[in-house]
Amino acid sequence: MRKNKVQPAHKSYFLGQGYKDIGTAIKTSWLKNAQTAKAYYDKYSEKGLMSLKGVYNLFCALSVVSFGTVFFALISAVMVTFVSLFFVLVYIGFSAAWIFDQAYLARKKIFTACNECKCKSLIPTYICPKCGAHHTNLTPGAYGILNRTCKCGEKLPTTFFNGRKKLKAICPNCLLEGKTTYLNDCESRQLCVPVVGGRSVGKTAYITAFSKKFVEFVAPQNNLEIEFYNGAKEAIYSEIKADFAHGSTRMTVRPQDITQSSSISFSFFVKHKALKPERLMHIYDIAGEVFTDNNENEVQRQYEYCQGIIFIIDPFAIPTVRAKYEALLTPEDRAGIGKADINGIINVFINKLREVTGLSDRKMSKVPIAIVIGKTDSANLRDEFSDEKIEEIEYLNTKTEIHRSDAIDYLCRKFLKENEMESFVNAIEMKFKNNRFFAASAIGHTRDAGAYNPVGVLEPMEWICTITDKKLASLWVKEKYAKKPLTKIIDELEG
Repeated sequence: MRKNKVQPAHKSYFLGQGYKDIGTAIKTSWLKNAQTAKAYYDKYSEKGLMSLKGVYNLFCALSVVSFGTVFFALISAVMVTFVSLFFVLVYIGFSAAWIFDQAYLARKKIFTACNECKCKSLIPTYICPKCGAHHTNLTPGAYGILNRTCKCGEKLPTTFFNGRKKLKAICPNCLLEGKTTYLNDCESRQLCVPVVGGRSVGKTAYITAFSKKFVEFVAPQNNLEIEFYNGAKEAIYSEIKADFAHGSTRMTVRPQDITQSSSISFSFFVKHKALKPERLMHIYDIAGEVFTDNNENEVQRQYEYCQGIIFIIDPFAIPTVRAKYEALLTPEDRAGIGKADINGIINVFINKLREVTGLSDRKMSKVPIAIVIGKTDSANLRDEFSDEKIEEIEYLNTKTEIHRSDAIDYLCRKFLKENEMESFVNAIEMKFKNNRFFAASAIGHTRDAGAYNPVGVLEPMEWICTITDKKLASLWVKEKYAKKPLTKIIDELEG
């Protein structure tokens, strides 16, 4: 159990003042016993043994000392035993409440992720609605079992089941740094997914396409209620809608002010009667040059607790692909090709994960990673992942059931290997136990040539969701994903 720090609240009587009162009562009783014995002895001293009253007072003094001591010892023992038993029950009560509260948070995978500093906290700093005092450990303990009383007299709930999440909260890490970051996601289950990649690979376009499709198409069709995290996130969605309507995309801003976050999240709640607690999706975006140069303003702690990673690559940044298709690209598409080496980017990313998380390769491999080959609408690149090729795979492998998603994964790996990117595929397969490849087109055509017509943008998030949050996945995921890549299944069948 986490040790309680000093809080701006009154300690529970049974875990504070109660001990003092027991000691005071016993001390007072013994003192009165001694005073009574001394009073009788003083009267004896005045009369002496030659007086009947003197003998009487001496007898009384000895009786008080002997019988009174035994009596008060027994009474004190009984009182201490009775009160201690009651205190033990109180301890058991708050321990049980604490364990139940912590077990619920752990079982439901609830924690709080700060949008600014990216720090994760199980119990944030809650604010007293009456006086504004900061309560850093609002859990059952020495300050109360189900409620604690703030110094101002306000009663505050200490558990999830009696309303703690309704209190306003702030990030404890930002508070240590002298900042105030308000949190709106207390006791929600998080789904945090960073979208990473080099400059101009299409990260922001992907986030735009996925967010618009999910919020306005997927959610209503599956009776999911969407609520934006705060006004700032709602403003981001207004930009998303504008970009989606015009077919445009913004370069992710590289913050010049070092106090500003390098990575920005689009965050929204997903609610449904079957989701208890509600879900909170954080989709992180970071400028490609900041990511590649490894010079973010803040430590990207979201990698420590993210439920999945979407790594986007620009296929036209691969020399052999560019040589084959460049003549078919429009001038706008040609100008927007990512310049960073893909192998270099994945190495930067893997090193970043090690530095930020401190995880061993074995632990790091458990994070699901979706590799998305983007811009498949350009230069007829979609033909590499066409229905005809999927049908061909199905025809050649009749011994096993092949889902469309598995065939796409197979074709993506094959495409990369045929274009001298086998080392990249091997690095992904070696470092990440859960990996899958996807082909997608976020905009669906040349930029600024009309509204988005996205293809394949839902599937990467669907796959991550099926691994990390099966309950949420059951409400909206329609596609099926085999546990093993099709390449391994085919190898096993042929072997």
